[in-house]
Amino acid sequence: MIRTEIQIRFNDMDPMRRVNNSSYSTYLELARLDFCNRYLSVAEPEDIPFVLARVEMDLKASVLPGASVYVSTWVSAIGTTSWEFSYEIRDGKTETLYVSAKTVQVYFDYRAKTKKPIPPEFLKSLEKESL
Repeated sequence: MIRTEIQIRFNDMDPMRRVNNSSYSTYLELARLDFCNRYLSVAEPEDIPFVLARVEMDLKASVLPGASVYVSTWVSAIGTTSWEFSYEIRDGKTETLYVSAKTVQVYFDYRAKTKKPIPPEFLKSLEKESL
């Protein structure tokens, strides 16, 4: 499981003084980027070997100003050409669950513009973070 600390920015807030729903997708994106930084060598955007195919989120509680937030990420399913990340966005002090989410990524070659089977070396990285 990967833990990604999130810095809440002023522009993440909505007029009701809570984190806006759209900001949670950005937090998930930061967690995927953290995964890439840990397991992939990415020099150019085309080196990222996947495309996001699906996002599913359940909002459990509102993140308010001053919260200490992190995202836990793990691999919850692996297929031939795709895999699923599961996430929890929690408070770092109280462990309050704010969001549970899942995304499906498809292994994709941007230069060839086609999906491909997950290669063995990348599969090992996914299995390492699988629960």
